[in-house]
Amino acid sequence: MSMVNVTLPDGTVNEYAAGVTAGEVVTDALGKKHGCLAARINDVERDLSTALTDDCHIEGILAESDEGIHILRHSAAHLLAQAVMELYPDAKPTIGPAIDRGFYYDFAMEPIGEGDLKPIEKKMHEIARRNLKVERVELDDQELRDHFTSNPYKIEIIDDKLEDGDGSTIYKQGEWYDVCLDRTFQVRRN
Repeated sequence: MSMVNVTLPDGTVNEYAAGVTAGEVVTDALGKKHGCLAARINDVERDLSTALTDDCHIEGILAESDEGIHILRHSAAHLLAQAVMELYPDAKPTIGPAIDRGFYYDFAMEPIGEGDLKPIEKKMHEIARRNLKVERVELDDQELRDHFTSNPYKIEIIDDKLEDGDGSTIYKQGEWYDVCLDRTFQVRRN
């Protein structure tokens, strides 16, 4: 079995079996209550499910850090999109970024009013309580197109943001999924 050397922020080098996840390393180094949402691997932000196959430096990204708050907001945008799609199945999600003071998600759909916001919020809480696993799935260009064939806005994003042949990541939460150029993480509500 191949091994990888992982250097922690304090300079400690630990050896692990290749394929260990960033989350397993962070938990090993910091304990189960580490409070990290993601990790910086060789100075690149990655989710905790990222498999380590080469020697690297790793540092956990805490929820309360600026990067952690951005990740939480981005994940909440995905949760919002899932809630809207469950309530309005004909809606076409476009983009849903984290912003400085929160998050949003744009949809092509019939307009909604102020009275529709509470049911959307309630649905978000319901979905969060389901504690659905968030899975990162890497897809090539054709697989991306196949997943989003019924959404011209996502196809436009794929065409505009990705170089030919690059593929991208989707994050899947239950039956809902979205193309994602950013990190998304499980939002749980107890």
